[in-house]
Amino acid sequence: MAAEFHLDIVTPERNVFSGKVVSVTAPGTLGQFQVLADHAPFLSSLATGEVRIDLADKSQKTYKVSGGFFEVSANRAMLLVESAS
Repeated sequence: MAAEFHLDIVTPERNVFSGKVVSVTAPGTLGQFQVLADHAPFLSSLATGEVRIDLADKSQKTYKVSGGFFEVSANRAMLLVESAS
């Protein structure tokens, strides 16, 4: 079983996703990046694009996001975005 960490995706209107994930790939303003469990503390601004979430059951979820920030620390990640669909 792959190591998991907690992820929240939040817009000003609602909590879009909250749960355990294996990895998340996001569109940073300096390029796309991926985060796995036990990642070093990290903060990045986000560009408009697609966020891909890999779950432990090998399924994936994708969200189109526009602008915002991504933070990871102590096996918890948060995407604060303007919009997500």
